[in-house]
Amino acid sequence: MRSILAIWRRELSGSFDSALAYIVIPVHLLLVGVFSLWFDDLFEVGVVSMRNVFFWSAMSLLLLAPAITMRLFAEERRTGSLELLITLPVTEAEVVLGKFLAALTVVLIAIGLTLTYPLTLATLGELDWGPVIGGYVGLSLMAAAYCAIGTAASSFTSNQIIAFLVAVTLCVIPYSLGFFLHQVPAAMLPIVQHLSFDYHFSSLARGVIDTSNVVFWGSVVLGALHLSVFALEQRRLG
Repeated sequence: MRSILAIWRRELSGSFDSALAYIVIPVHLLLVGVFSLWFDDLFEVGVVSMRNVFFWSAMSLLLLAPAITMRLFAEERRTGSLELLITLPVTEAEVVLGKFLAALTVVLIAIGLTLTYPLTLATLGELDWGPVIGGYVGLSLMAAAYCAIGTAASSFTSNQIIAFLVAVTLCVIPYSLGFFLHQVPAAMLPIVQHLSFDYHFSSLARGVIDTSNVVFWGSVVLGALHLSVFALEQRRLG
């Protein structure tokens, strides 16, 4: 645990010492704000609801998480410092967890800054806090899954751009499945529905925190992080 915390502090400090966090977080807030306030007229629809904010936040996460994670291992592979890191008395799993948690912390900070929306809406009318809490739980779990996928993508390449594009692709495809469920044959619908990121997020955003949805996101996180550990083990053996 001590090694994980040390790596977490190092990576988190690196994110805020560079311009990365100061660029990516404001861009996330700008995207959510522009689309929620301008295109969807959040305060003029006549209904006190966070649905639009959650939708655009989920869309923005498709870019935010890969942008934060693309440098985790790719940069160290490029500079050669990864070889030094994996020779230290830490396991591959500790390295992966420390870096993953640092990236997730940055993304959760960006999500947390959108709390101004429900607090403002609550002053305008009677806001149902059940869907709000479920929505933020869903965003947090989705962020964890995206950060894990981005960590895995970064662990297999030394090019940050490739890591970013691979992570975005691997996040967009399962997320977009939710928009095509009406075109899926009935026999395949349960399978495709289960694989859809949007379906599991939307279920939580309705205010129903179902254990199956939490297990799904946890499985994605564990699977992606396992791939990251495998990539580091192969690097050490190579």
